[in-house]
Parts: sequence; C-alpha cells; structure tokens
Amino acid sequence: MNGPQFKIFGEERRKLKKELSLLKSFVRYFWHFHNEDKFMTQIYGSSGNYPMSDNVAQQRYDKKIEQIKYLENKLQEPYENLCNN
Repeated sequence: MNGPQFKIFGEERRKLKKELSLLKSFVRYFWHFHNEDKFMTQIYGSSGNYPMSDNVAQQRYDKKIEQIKYLENKLQEPYENLCNN
C-alpha cells in the first residue's frame, strides 16, 4: 500500500492548492487592474475613492509573491514516515 507523497495531503492539501491558485490569479492580473483603475480615475475623476499609489501597489504585489512562494514550499514538503519499524 502506498502512503502519501507529501506532508500535507487530503482535504488540507486541496484547500491550500485552491488558495495558491487564487493568489496566482490575483498576481497575474494585478497590474492590469491597477493601471486600469488609475487610468479611469484620471479620465472620469474620482468620487473620493482614489486608487492606491504605485508604492503601495508594489508592496501588496510583493507580499502576495511571498505568500505564493511560502505555499509552494509548504506543498512540496515530502512525507516522512515516522513508523519505520
């Protein structure tokens, strides 16, 4: 009988993989939507909700990249069978 391949498996692994997928999607489209918000604010003005500055946007982007790397490393940890008798 084969045991799990990774330390995190089952329902917990599925949840983490879903979170990772959502983070990657966020990062993939982040700059597109950020620039679109800035552009639309310049054209139509703002009703008090200004888009975030480029510095804040870069910090948020970098934080999401770090979260992605953390989750990828966590998901790649191999399973260690502690019952080797």
